[in-house]
Amino acid sequence: EEVDRRFEEMGAEHNAGTWLEMTFYWARVLHEHVRPAIDLLSDLIHPLLDAEDFEAERPVILEEIARYEDMPAHILFNRFMSDFFGDHPLAWETLGTDSTIRSLSVDQMRDYWRQRYGANNIIFAIAGNFDWDQVVGQLQELTGGWEQGDAERRLSPVRPKPGLRVYQNEKFTQQQIAIGTPSVPQGDPRFYAAALLATIVGDDTGSRLFWSVEQTGLAESISTSTMEFEDNGLFLTHLATEPGLALRALETVQEELTKLRESEISADELERAKAKLNSSVVIGGESTNERVMGLIRSWLTYRRLETLEEVREKIEAVTLNDLHDLIEEFPLDRDQVITASGPLAPDALDGAA
Repeated sequence: EEVDRRFEEMGAEHNAGTWLEMTFYWARVLHEHVRPAIDLLSDLIHPLLDAEDFEAERPVILEEIARYEDMPAHILFNRFMSDFFGDHPLAWETLGTDSTIRSLSVDQMRDYWRQRYGANNIIFAIAGNFDWDQVVGQLQELTGGWEQGDAERRLSPVRPKPGLRVYQNEKFTQQQIAIGTPSVPQGDPRFYAAALLATIVGDDTGSRLFWSVEQTGLAESISTSTMEFEDNGLFLTHLATEPGLALRALETVQEELTKLRESEISADELERAKAKLNSSVVIGGESTNERVMGLIRSWLTYRRLETLEEVREKIEAVTLNDLHDLIEEFPLDRDQVITASGPLAPDALDGAA
């Protein structure tokens, strides 16, 4: 209650988020509140982890898990990640499961905090109107006594097992489908080539799949994206459609992914993709929230800060040959992991496998 009140007194926007390889705590405040906001965030990183508070939070998380079980896209993503990554920790659900949350003890949470919340596993990033020297001095004062922690992570590239897996769930009206193939991991110099390829294939405004699948009425939505992790990369296409159109939609996607390997990408396609990516970089750079997350991604990837100009130069440097070589090494129509979730029976999509 006190934490919320103090943030409210600053007029702050604040929250926390958890993703597969990172948890982050953030606040957005006016310039004059930078110092108290940093002070409060540092308190959040070192919580009491009181047993009574821990028990009070357990039903909140269980309710959140139950709420996500009513979201078709969330269910699909969790099942796809399990299908794609198998025994790798990336297959685990970030939020946890009903059984893991019920069995988790406060002592286990305290051990986890001691291991993961050490100074050598924390990145501080700030963007906006601030005095750098003052911020550094404050951080040295606040964190000088923090333990280093033990946050070693074993890296393990995955070779996924291709195949089609259909999970029937009759309470939903739409069929959700995910198609995944390996791609470049975090830090790979071909990252921008992969991002441009995803834009050409499945951007939601004028890509190949947009015109052949969404604009022909075969799917309500379709998109393609890349996901980069420390030890693995993933090229992911996701579509949502009516059950009766699911097979045709999936077959059309497969045809487009095969054509991508068999025919050349045009210079015009590449230039349009560069324009879109450059626009998102520049527009995102005008948001302090986008910029601060970009700083973190840059540091995790390169151990230095990329300027917006550097990012644009790397985007512009990608050639048609780069895209051709990337498709040769990571063909999108082979070794596919396909996961479908919705009202269709398990054998309904066999023709597209």
